[in-house]
Amino acid sequence: MELRHLRYFVAVAEELHYGRAAQRLHVAQPGLSQQIKAFERELGVELFARNRRGVALTAAGAALLPAATDVLARADAAVELARRHGTGEAGRLTISLTRSAPRRVVTELVDPFRAAHPAVEVRVTSGFTAQDEQRLRDRSIDAAFLRMLDDPRDDLADRTVGTEAIVAAVPSADPLARKRRLRRADVTGRPLVWWPREHGPRMWDRMLDEVFGEGVRPEPAHWEPEEEHMLHAVAQGHGVTFITEGKAAALHVPGVAVRRFAEPVPTVPITLAWLRGNPNPALRRFLEHLPG
Repeated sequence: MELRHLRYFVAVAEELHYGRAAQRLHVAQPGLSQQIKAFERELGVELFARNRRGVALTAAGAALLPAATDVLARADAAVELARRHGTGEAGRLTISLTRSAPRRVVTELVDPFRAAHPAVEVRVTSGFTAQDEQRLRDRSIDAAFLRMLDDPRDDLADRTVGTEAIVAAVPSADPLARKRRLRRADVTGRPLVWWPREHGPRMWDRMLDEVFGEGVRPEPAHWEPEEEHMLHAVAQGHGVTFITEGKAAALHVPGVAVRRFAEPVPTVPITLAWLRGNPNPALRRFLEHLPG
C-alpha cells in the first residue's frame, strides 16, 4: 500500500466525484481512476459504487475513510516534524553559562530565541570555561556563554556579544567604601582575595590586566573557589577582590561594599562559543537569531 493511493482514495471519497478529486490532486482524471482501480485490486474489495450520477462509498470504502484520513494526518505530521527539526524550527539546544555570566545574557539573548522558536527545547546549564570548552568539543552542549576561550583552537568558533564592567568589593569598614568611584591606585598594594587560575586562565589574566595594568600580577593573599566565597572572605577582612558587575548585583553579602571604577572602567567581554561543524540545526537558528 502506498500513501498516494490513500490520498487518491480520500480525495475521491470526500468529493464523490472523479473530476473534482482530480482537480484537487492536480492529476489527470483517467490516471486517477486507474489508480483507484489498482488500489481496489490490491485490497481485493471495491471502495466505490459507480453509477451515472457519480460515485458512492461502499461499506468497505466507508470503513476505510476515517482510518485512511488518520494515517495521512499522521504521515503529514511526521513529515512536518522531520522538516522542523531539520531546519532548526524544532529540536533541542543546550547552552551553558559561565558562572560569572550576568542574568541579562538569558533575558536579552536566550529568552527572545525561546519566544521566537517555542518548539525548540532550550536547556540552560552552567560551568567553568575550561569545562565548557571540553563539553563543546564532545557535543554534550551546543553553545557556551563564557568570558574568553582558554584553548582557542580552530575547532571552536566564538563571537563577542557584549561587555561587562569589573567592580571592586571591599570591606564595608574600609575607607575605600566611602568613595563613589575607585581608581586603580586605590587598590594597588591591597591584599587580594582571588580565585584559581585554572578555572579560566585567560579571564584570570584579563581581569588583572584591566585592574592593575598589563602584565602586573599581584600575589593573592587569600584564595577562594568562586565569587560568593570571595565576597565572604572580603567581609571577614582578608582583602579586596574584583568581580563582574552582574555577579555583584546577584550576590549581596553583609559587610561588603561594591564600588565601580572611575573612567576608564575596566571591562571583560561576554563571548558565545560553539563547535565548528556542530550539525544541530537549532544551533544554526540560534546563531542567526543573535543580534549583530
